[in-house]
Amino acid sequence: MTPRLRKGHLAGLAGLLLLMPLPAGAQDGPALMEENCGGCHAADANGALSRISGQRKTPEGWLMTIVRMRLFHGLEITPEVQSQLVHYLADTQGLAPSEAASHRYILEREPAVVEEVDAPLGEMCSRCHSAARFELQRRTAEEWDLHIDFHVGQFQTLEYQALGRDREWLKLAREEVVPLLAERYPLETEDWTAWLAAQKPEATGSWVFTTTLPDKGEAYGSLEVTGDAQPLTVSGTLVTALGEELPVSGKLNVYTGYEWRANLDIGGDKYRQILAISEDGGSLSGRQFLHAEDSLGGAFNAVKAGGEPAIAGVVPSTLPAGSNATVQVVGTGLENVALSGALEATGGTANAYGAAIDVTPVAATDGAVSVASDGVSADNVLAVYSHIDSLKVEPAYTVARVGGGGGSAGKVPARFDAVGYWNGPDGQAGTEDDIRIGVVPAKWSVEAFNEEAEALKDVEHAGVMDTELGIFTPGVAGPNPERPFSTNNAGNLKVLATSGDVTGEGQLIITVQRWNDPPIR
Repeated sequence: MTPRLRKGHLAGLAGLLLLMPLPAGAQDGPALMEENCGGCHAADANGALSRISGQRKTPEGWLMTIVRMRLFHGLEITPEVQSQLVHYLADTQGLAPSEAASHRYILEREPAVVEEVDAPLGEMCSRCHSAARFELQRRTAEEWDLHIDFHVGQFQTLEYQALGRDREWLKLAREEVVPLLAERYPLETEDWTAWLAAQKPEATGSWVFTTTLPDKGEAYGSLEVTGDAQPLTVSGTLVTALGEELPVSGKLNVYTGYEWRANLDIGGDKYRQILAISEDGGSLSGRQFLHAEDSLGGAFNAVKAGGEPAIAGVVPSTLPAGSNATVQVVGTGLENVALSGALEATGGTANAYGAAIDVTPVAATDGAVSVASDGVSADNVLAVYSHIDSLKVEPAYTVARVGGGGGSAGKVPARFDAVGYWNGPDGQAGTEDDIRIGVVPAKWSVEAFNEEAEALKDVEHAGVMDTELGIFTPGVAGPNPERPFSTNNAGNLKVLATSGDVTGEGQLIITVQRWNDPPIR
């Protein structure tokens, strides 16, 4: 799989901009701010610059602000200085780990998250962009009010949109929305004050991890992070569940003391990591995805090697009953490792990633497996199955986008998992007491979702499903003369996964390009 960087794709560009080096002897933050921002933002008696001093944002948030200053206000700035400014602002006016925790999905570019936003924020703000975009900001009440003015000035068509032209939306924004935002997302919080004073975790050192590659499935490995200045150097090895070893190399920047942003080469493919280091420095979690196709990726979990005993996970996480296999327990400080539950095994062989245990499950066993070592344990990390009662497609609903065809926006594929379940105590499939097995191998196909999709031949035109990997590649963008009215290759498809004698269904919408794709959508 050879990814391609989409031209003009700001999200992909962010991966490069957030990895720019910090030059030795760089100016200090206040001097940088005065030189690059002071021409438009007035300083108060303490030297704090207007507008800027009343906000806190993630690294991506500050990057978007600076890029907007360049595009719309003529700011002239080199990539190196821009990198320094993003670092300084994210470190001094960022978000505490607890403030960003519930919205990491938008930073990690999860492709299938449905937000639930209450009124009036849902009606006023998230009808144009994600709720996470404003919920990952902190402002003074005055700044939230000025933010309304910014929207009026930057996006004049607001007044003509639905929920704009048919009510006194500006009055509602000032009298209802601004006070609510100021209350929920204030500039000053105890969490941020505590984080500023806290000792920050170290990214350098050795990490062992588990993850999933879109074309190779579950994997594990180790990373070594070195360097005295950012970007730090990353090297290591990734091992697939089938034992294939892939070299890992790349660069890493850390913002706000915990925000991990890395660009890696894994066996020749370019990946992006958006992760968070735990406050105690012992673990690392987030999402890793193809740099040019961020919809193709998986969860990434790691623990710091050499620290307190810890378990990052096991590979594989599901195992057919009766099969011989080696279970890799990924962790650090593991001694006397034992598996218990649906299979029993002890001992194993220590390696650079934890311990590998050879197992032979009992042929008819179904159930969860826990792992324990001296001083640490993890429950239900592996499931052994002899049968599957029902199958679900995850995500149950998602979107792919046509692309290419000479345009600047590439195709946006979609990836699915087949998740097996056992019936719970009620003996019925599809009820709340069903027991999750985990991701299982399946054969993939698509069908027209409804009669309209059948009539428009969506299966023929909208794209192609990889029958083994569950990856759907959408069709080319632009008019298709073979379709009614020469419309594009949009579609509405039913996604089918079959494992044994059970089948699961999901829905896939194939739609047009996303022309504006910022780091925070």
